[in-house]
Amino acid sequence: MKQVKNIFIVDDDPMQAMMLQDYLSKYSTFTISVFNSGEECLSNLDKEPQIIFLDYNFDKAGQDAMNGIDILKEIKAKRPETEVVMISGQDRIEVAVNTIKYGAFDYIVKSESAFHRSENVIFNIIKRMKLQHEATLYKKLTIGFAVALGSFILAVLIMYKMGLITKSPGWM
Repeated sequence: MKQVKNIFIVDDDPMQAMMLQDYLSKYSTFTISVFNSGEECLSNLDKEPQIIFLDYNFDKAGQDAMNGIDILKEIKAKRPETEVVMISGQDRIEVAVNTIKYGAFDYIVKSESAFHRSENVIFNIIKRMKLQHEATLYKKLTIGFAVALGSFILAVLIMYKMGLITKSPGWM
């Protein structure tokens, strides 16, 4: 099972990014990298992040900066297994639905509860990864059992045709 080792925080507000990094750094099992722009994040995808906290608006990064949806699409095109959590100051349902439509795992509004919600999202992602791993294992076990049962039935039929198994037991 894959473990969450690398987390990216992508936000053009350095204070917001630093506070989220400080909050999440209490879990020493994660390596947290902070990026000020989506382009910087995209150029570092080779570090294989399992989770990316991505800001929706990059107003401070410059006028030619990509927006959060474009970055989300690029991330999902290059690394579809990476879970992206959108973070925004916008409390509009249309924005949240749009980000989920393009593959975001969750949408968090920047508020007093944002850091606590980020922590919950990480645990939900870990739980989902574990369930996916278990489902794959159960699928393999089911296929193995079906192959073994099919082989057993085939062996019994062959032995019956060869006369090694009869309809009447030997004690009658």
